Amino acid sequence: MYLALARKYRPQRFADLIGQPHITKTLQNAINTDKLYPGLIFSGMKGVGKTSAARILAKALNCAKGPASEPCNECEACREITGDKSPDYIEIDGASNNGVEEIRNLKETVKYRPLKNRSRVVVIDEVHMLSNSAWNALLKTIEEPPEHTYFIMATTDFHKIPATIISRCQHFEFKRIPHEVIIKLLKEICIKENITISDYALYLVAKSSEGSLRDAKKILDQAIALSEGGDVKDQNVIDILGVIDEETFIDLSKNIFTKDRKAIIEQVNTLAERGMDLRFFYSEYLKFLRDLMVLKSLDESEKLHSLNPENLPRIREILKNVREIELLRYFNAAKDLEQTMRNTENPRIILEYLFLKLSYFSSLVSIEELIDEVKTGKRSDDRMVQQAASPSPSPSLSPMDAVISGAAAARTPQPGGSGNSGAAVNPDQLKNLLVEKISPERPRWAPALGAASFEMGQNKLVITLAADFELAYNTIIDQADFLKKMVFSILKRNIDIEIALADTPVKDENANIENLKNDEKITNLMDKIKGKIVNIE
Repeated sequence: MYLALARKYRPQRFADLIGQPHITKTLQNAINTDKLYPGLIFSGMKGVGKTSAARILAKALNCAKGPASEPCNECEACREITGDKSPDYIEIDGASNNGVEEIRNLKETVKYRPLKNRSRVVVIDEVHMLSNSAWNALLKTIEEPPEHTYFIMATTDFHKIPATIISRCQHFEFKRIPHEVIIKLLKEICIKENITISDYALYLVAKSSEGSLRDAKKILDQAIALSEGGDVKDQNVIDILGVIDEETFIDLSKNIFTKDRKAIIEQVNTLAERGMDLRFFYSEYLKFLRDLMVLKSLDESEKLHSLNPENLPRIREILKNVREIELLRYFNAAKDLEQTMRNTENPRIILEYLFLKLSYFSSLVSIEELIDEVKTGKRSDDRMVQQAASPSPSPSLSPMDAVISGAAAARTPQPGGSGNSGAAVNPDQLKNLLVEKISPERPRWAPALGAASFEMGQNKLVITLAADFELAYNTIIDQADFLKKMVFSILKRNIDIEIALADTPVKDENANIENLKNDEKITNLMDKIKGKIVNIE
């Protein structure tokens, strides 16, 4: 009979237990110092080594060379426990033995000394399935177990275990196994089994297992069975998992960012003709957008996303001119259609609508830019005229690149000049980027800088804050180094910064009072409520 990979390569020593160093070290130290707690709870998702750790612990306690930090796996006690033949190693299923009678029979068994081994180990798998009466029957035994008896309770739903039980046991939480660790282990198994498989196929297997090593081995078993002569093709794994090739998402995103709407419609049409579940495609694309945000936002994000490492150079290339806030806008727009996508009878139409909508986002003007236009008295059409009339960076450049290009142009000597003149950096673009960059860390600075005037010289930036922002002015002066650092991160060069506060305008109280009395909104309100102005302060 064929032995499944999950059983054939089951960990037999603590050193073989993958991804749980915090647990193995604690258990080994407890064995070496004879301070192992009699009641243990192993919790965690399926397939991360809970029952394997329990079996290894039982062998370490009863090994002929122990109790030892590692079992020898050669003595009679170790072999019997490995083969489920030991009378002193009891492993029961809590789901099918969840009644009070089963627990009473267990209590009768464990009250006697071990028949052959040094210690008796009782493992209750899926212990959260026990009934309330079974928990009550087990309570006193766990708190005061018979001599030489250890209880290990494994569960995938720790929160269902009663607090009275938890208080009497030590809890060990098994972590999800990282993708890269699973890939490394599967590659070693394939070498031992003479299986040919690509790194991309192993990546798909590890990703679909979601951190469960047992599930990963099961999928690999299935892929080997589908292969011919042990040569596993990428398409074999894709067919088994029913996953969507990451290339599809990359191509679609590229079409969205470049506004290739014809390609978008054709791609959705191809998916529909292939019989793809478009609702599933939508949910998977949401995950892909999330991974794009992580990749764009964080420098060291390899362990925080599920993107194929082989595709990262291409993905970074298409993200080069896309800002983080734009990616967040794409994700929010896609997430807003989740309920619609779930309930619609025409997912293809909704999907086409979504991707076409996303393709227009790069042309939209943000609210912050509109507010700035209102404050400065400039309209969007004025801005377009200015851009058309003055030398500007290529339209393909992002706002950040545009500012940097302007800075480079400002430093480039012009023909017939001394080198100090030339195209100046656009102060409005610099201000917008600076406000956007500073807002997360210094949110109170944003309104003051947004309302300030920016003047750019050859190697000097003058920021004049409105008179109403005196408190913000004092704070910015005290932390001028931080401001200079932010400006450097945008312009990529050091520049002198002068921060000034505009003069407080002289108030004409009488003029202000007259203006308020004649204000159209106030006079209209007075007419509606038949009121009159009594006093103005």
